[in-house]
Amino acid sequence: MKKMIATILMAVTPLAFSAQLEISRTNVRANIPGSDNTAAYMLVDNVTKEDVRIIGAESDVSDFAELHSHKMDGDRMIMRHEKYIDVDAGESLRFAPNGYHVMLIGLKKRVKHGEQATITLKYDDGSSQAFKFDVIDPRKAAQ
Repeated sequence: MKKMIATILMAVTPLAFSAQLEISRTNVRANIPGSDNTAAYMLVDNVTKEDVRIIGAESDVSDFAELHSHKMDGDRMIMRHEKYIDVDAGESLRFAPNGYHVMLIGLKKRVKHGEQATITLKYDDGSSQAFKFDVIDPRKAAQ
């Protein structure tokens, strides 16, 4: 009996201590015809008392999803693949153009204004969270 309880606790415990982030202002840029890639943006709030490390992402609309950043290199803006992105306890981090973003690579179909995509963030503790993102075309959103 003790062995069974210990096994159950070992299976449940990682879930109980999983890092959870609050995500808002989610959007995916509608891709232009001929482009197989696009970017997703969001506001990430770590409302926990623990630092959270995002180690990856996946999406239902693309073959691959990667964490990326834009950084100045001299007089050039360079986009880089990031192995992880840390969100400190009690802090917020904005994923925005010319900064951090989730790059959606190999879109399965064109994503259009008004649609939704699901992006799942993966954490270094083995947990993950799925979020809905609205697809926006900045030209149509401004109307």
